[in-house]
Amino acid sequence: MSNLELREFHSFLEALIEESSRDQRFSIEQVVGNILSRHPQRLERIKDEVMALGLRALIRNNCRAKVSSTNNGPDMFGQYHVGKRVSVPYKDEKGKLRWDKKRRTELSFDDLDEIIARWDDRPPKQSRDRKDLDEISRRAAPYRDVARTIGEALEMAERDGL
Repeated sequence: MSNLELREFHSFLEALIEESSRDQRFSIEQVVGNILSRHPQRLERIKDEVMALGLRALIRNNCRAKVSSTNNGPDMFGQYHVGKRVSVPYKDEKGKLRWDKKRRTELSFDDLDEIIARWDDRPPKQSRDRKDLDEISRRAAPYRDVARTIGEALEMAERDGL
């Protein structure tokens, strides 16, 4: 639906809403009824666009619901002040140090080691992030060989009471 058609349909809807609410209280059902009974040819023209719009909204809402329902377990990082995305150092193809953002649940032990190694490059200011990551490193250390990610190691530590 082009912008011109969209504007024209919007004006059409505004006129119908104005007309239906002139004599009595506004009712969505009355406006929909007017469109269906008095303007079927106009409705036919926009039916596909409206259906596509409605389908997009349904699919978007469905995807949001799935994402929120798959992450319904406790967040092991919730007790720390580490952000949802963590800056992780890496070497590019030319060997230059670069930084990239990773989700905290996808941090590997190598990533944690690199972050901690880079702290020596900075001034020794003890930040809250540094304290939290030191604590995470300490709690996850016994599970280094068993877990694939820091998140899994923290879950194991929580389960074992460490």
